[in-house]
Amino acid sequence: MRRSPLHLRLLALLTALSLLRPDPATAAPVAAPQELAAFEAGFTEGQAQYDRGEFLAAARTWVRAADRLREATANRDNRSAVYEYAADAFIRGLTGSNDPIGLREAVTALRLYCDGFTRAYGTETPISARITGPRDVLERQLVETEAAQRPATDPPPTTPSHEPSEDPVDPAPRSKPWKGLAIGGGVAIGLGVGAAVLAGVGGARGRSFEAKFDDPANMCTLAAQSAQCAEFYDAGKASNAMTIAGAVMAPLLVGAGVALLVVGLKRRAAGRETQAAVVPTLAPSFAGLSVSGRF
Repeated sequence: MRRSPLHLRLLALLTALSLLRPDPATAAPVAAPQELAAFEAGFTEGQAQYDRGEFLAAARTWVRAADRLREATANRDNRSAVYEYAADAFIRGLTGSNDPIGLREAVTALRLYCDGFTRAYGTETPISARITGPRDVLERQLVETEAAQRPATDPPPTTPSHEPSEDPVDPAPRSKPWKGLAIGGGVAIGLGVGAAVLAGVGGARGRSFEAKFDDPANMCTLAAQSAQCAEFYDAGKASNAMTIAGAVMAPLLVGAGVALLVVGLKRRAAGRETQAAVVPTLAPSFAGLSVSGRF
């Protein structure tokens, strides 16, 4: 990755921070001079480590530097930019690694940042994809590494004895495979209902924000938006996206749940051993579930 000169990047960060003029009645305090000095020193040290190819060391240094600034609106852009650099350094330093300690450290650092960001600004303010993307990649890599290094817990197979057993052994109870299908169907239906509720809530919120935006008293226009109008507009877009997602997922989940439930109840009513499989089916003009079995 080609980076702009370090001093220019620092100057841009600090200039953006100095231009912020929050409302003293509601905004969080701007970082103290000693916090800015520590932040600048950490940023410079991390850049030097990155340029030397010490990617994990650079990521740790940048995380410490960003954490010297409190999570507040005045510091949001600076913290986000530095965590983007840290996420990139974690990816470069851990690509192909099977070290669970290093992977867990990186995942934990990025999760803590994302959780703090959401607590501070809510779910309607998106987190940078240059942070969430590497976080998701490292989480999957950590899960795969831990699974590969987990020792096998199954006992080794024993050699069958040809000697007759003195005590008769009761046969194992018959399994009830229909239960898994019925439970899965119920869960899918519940998720579908939740998605429908989500769509309804998103629609109501979207209409509310649209009404606020269109209210003549607020004097909102798309060409020149005030801070309040921009907030109405962004919140309305987020609510509409939530409505669309819920409307798309609800029928799919309910349909899949009903299919699983029907198959499970049929197997229960049959009263005999069956083998069935429910798998997702994809085609150029179709997406759904395929049920196959032997009776």
